[in-house]
Amino acid sequence: MLTANPLTIGNSFGYYTGIFSTAVTASVNPTATMAALATLGAIENASIYSPDSAFFNNIADSLNAVPVLNAAASLPIANPYAAVFLTIVAAVMIVLHSFAESKMVSQATIDKLDKLTGWIGLTALSLMPLVTTESIEKTASAGKHAAAKLAFSAAASSVTVHQASSSGTPWYAWVIGIVTLIIASVVYFCCYSCVDNIGTICAAIPVKGLNIVEQIVKAIIHAGMILLQLTFPYLSFVISIILAVLGILLFRVLSRITFYYKEVYARPILHRIFRNGKEISRIHKKLPRKLKRLCKEKTLALPLFIFSGVGSMPSRSVIWYVLDGDKARLFARNKLGRYKDISVSELRSSYPQAVLLTCKRFYNLKTPDKKFNIVISLSYKDFIDTIGSSLNFPVKEALQGDNAVSDDKFAANLDN
Repeated sequence: MLTANPLTIGNSFGYYTGIFSTAVTASVNPTATMAALATLGAIENASIYSPDSAFFNNIADSLNAVPVLNAAASLPIANPYAAVFLTIVAAVMIVLHSFAESKMVSQATIDKLDKLTGWIGLTALSLMPLVTTESIEKTASAGKHAAAKLAFSAAASSVTVHQASSSGTPWYAWVIGIVTLIIASVVYFCCYSCVDNIGTICAAIPVKGLNIVEQIVKAIIHAGMILLQLTFPYLSFVISIILAVLGILLFRVLSRITFYYKEVYARPILHRIFRNGKEISRIHKKLPRKLKRLCKEKTLALPLFIFSGVGSMPSRSVIWYVLDGDKARLFARNKLGRYKDISVSELRSSYPQAVLLTCKRFYNLKTPDKKFNIVISLSYKDFIDTIGSSLNFPVKEALQGDNAVSDDKFAANLDN
């Protein structure tokens, strides 16, 4: 029987710095991280599954000195069967994300489960030391492996996973654990969203093989982070902090750009796959609540994307078009999070040459000099005449097939 030392302030901080690093690593590829933890946990339990294998037992001994990874042995997935299953699932996910069409579909479906899986694993690792108050019993047929376990339990600098004291987990361990879990969860969701958004953007950009390149780069980064956590855990913690800060800073920028690509490029494809022939929702599901309350008689609400001509808004920023009764209204969000009306009449007088034009991949409301440029998704083809007439901009008759209007032919098309 192996009895672990009680959690102290020192080894609590050591353990939860490893949790933070794991959160950042998992955000890159949650399923692959769970597969890695399952594999490492199975190796940690080599004395149970492969008691006669000196190779695996020696590896298990070395893993005992790595924060968090030594806790993988206590996870329910720490067995060879779960390790093989999760590895297969991770490989399937990589294949799905390597092709633009399947990435678009998975982003709206199974990626949400993938995200949740990573967070559940992160939560389990965070709470295990807090809720375990009994001694650990393990079958240790390999005497060397058992001796290494005992030595590791007695080491002052070791990271302890289980609480053996009958008095229960100390209060400071709960404080450190819960605070770390909250911080790690925020970092995980922000970083995961950034990584997922990059994949979605790559899927939406019409460049063949771009998602394959993205998956290769992501796999190299993920493998490097796991290797770094195995060999240099404290350096891994520092790099994880840097990546977390970058993820938080890029979160809003990538979210804005991804919303554009999802609406303009991905949504028309997904609609053809899942709702072909059905009218798209007239009220967009992401219409802000403030605008829902403000526009009582709305019959149509959808996002438009600004490239130029509306204040100092960043490229691809969203403005909301709402048909409130018989009146068309445009709303933009300022830096304080408040929504302000954009005068439709002022836009019309400022850009009298603007035309609502059909391009190959979207509708484009713009002037020949592109000083005013707004993009609208092709998903709203049933409403485009309503949008044009309500905003008082002429709708240019769409050309079909290979003759559809492209950006560089805009000015010539106006003269036809």
